[in-house]
Amino acid sequence: MVLSPWTAKLREWQARAVSGVLTHTRPDFLATATPAAGKTRFALRIAHQYLADRVASRVLVICPTNHLRTQWATAAGLVGIQLDPALTNEQAVEARDYHGAVVTYQQVCLAPAVFQRACRSRPTLLIFDELHHAGEGKDWGNALREAFEEAVFRLALSGTPFRSDNNPIPYVRYEQGESQADFTYGYAEAIRENVCRPILFPSYEGELAWLSEGREHRATFEDGLTFDLQRERLKTALLQDSWLGPVITDAHAELRRLRKQEQPDAGGLIVAMNQDHARQVVELVGRITGTRAHIAVSDDPSASKTIAAFAHHKTQQWLVAVNMVSEGVDIPRLRVGVYATNVLTEMYFRQVVGRFVRMQEGLPRPQRAWLYLPKDATLVHYAKRIKAERDHVLEEIMPSVQRTLFGTAATSLKEYLPLHGVARMDGLIGGDETDSQDQSKSITVPIVALHDKKNELRDQHRALVSAVARKIGIDHRQLNAELIKRTGGRVDQATVAQLARRIALLEKWRDTGFDGGRI
Repeated sequence: MVLSPWTAKLREWQARAVSGVLTHTRPDFLATATPAAGKTRFALRIAHQYLADRVASRVLVICPTNHLRTQWATAAGLVGIQLDPALTNEQAVEARDYHGAVVTYQQVCLAPAVFQRACRSRPTLLIFDELHHAGEGKDWGNALREAFEEAVFRLALSGTPFRSDNNPIPYVRYEQGESQADFTYGYAEAIRENVCRPILFPSYEGELAWLSEGREHRATFEDGLTFDLQRERLKTALLQDSWLGPVITDAHAELRRLRKQEQPDAGGLIVAMNQDHARQVVELVGRITGTRAHIAVSDDPSASKTIAAFAHHKTQQWLVAVNMVSEGVDIPRLRVGVYATNVLTEMYFRQVVGRFVRMQEGLPRPQRAWLYLPKDATLVHYAKRIKAERDHVLEEIMPSVQRTLFGTAATSLKEYLPLHGVARMDGLIGGDETDSQDQSKSITVPIVALHDKKNELRDQHRALVSAVARKIGIDHRQLNAELIKRTGGRVDQATVAQLARRIALLEKWRDTGFDGGRI
């Protein structure tokens, strides 16, 4: 597979990180960089170097979700590296006109031996995207160790340092339970170098009432409560239109101002608790704004297409999502958000923040982003920590409740019923930042992704198979068997040339009839 020369411009931090990898003496390297800083471009530069130097003959990216598989393949195609985002465990190896593939952690853990054989057969560079996900499954660490022990190099990426007390992740160094990065690039540096936007956090108080364990409770976010009651208070606010409605109203007003004065295609994102909550929020957004929000939930097969469509939709204003945008999803036009979920882990919060801080060219500085949130003590603590990192100053911040970075702490909500909630704007966290400086323009790279080209050809192929099968009276399986015999491979493993050959045969059979003999 031909590899075109690298022409894409790197940011200063990316160039420093590349140098760190290329002079690294161990086979494992963990890079921690703030969300939206450009970890993907950095990793692809390493991949390109390993392929160009023939240290590796293939690249395998492991990421958390199927949506990110396509996103990685598209980003790789921009720099001339062609990755298959649809590789299955049954296929085991990508078609020979790819430089490699993108799979999920779950795929690897279901069949580690398949990936072990592939690494043994061809020198493979591994890229672990958001490696902390490997700590989510009890046996995932063992599976990754079995699958990739023989890789020529393993590059791990993460948005923040992470802990793995219960399920240690292989290929990571720990000190007192926390990951130790070989390279770190923080939010403060990204702001200073105009890589990321500053973000502001309007926080909202509320007078809230709910039933729990046979008792009625009334409280504001200022009131001291037990941990379980704090969680119930937050859930009450998020479930009440009388609380969430005013917050969305203010967020929409800010989005309209941005679209009118700064960025005509600016978009908004509301992160919801679950699928039912997301649908309720969509209805609420419709009543408030007069427009329908897009919705993306993790169990919906079309969610990735919804996110991709929203990312490029100039007029669509709001996206409501559940478990789809916590990390990695690239929607640069997002400028306003509402944190309407009860997930209280710092990593999740930071990954949501990361969806809003990617700097865009051609827009007035400082390109502030806004994330509206309840004045829950834990969320305020996280917001103030981000502000402290940005300002390089120490602040008095309230201690957060201890919990793991990998999931929401369990709560007991027996007989819980929200009754009432009224929101009021309370404060603006991070509203005193200084303006950032202009960023130098980057080189435009042509968009060429092999998997997109193949998808178009496969769509054309699928339509032709149906048309020919109807015309000549052969079922699809017989027709595909004949195509395999004549072109030398299955459609899911076909190269572009083989797909073109298949299409040419099908078009001939459609127009002149099946010849019954070999061509």
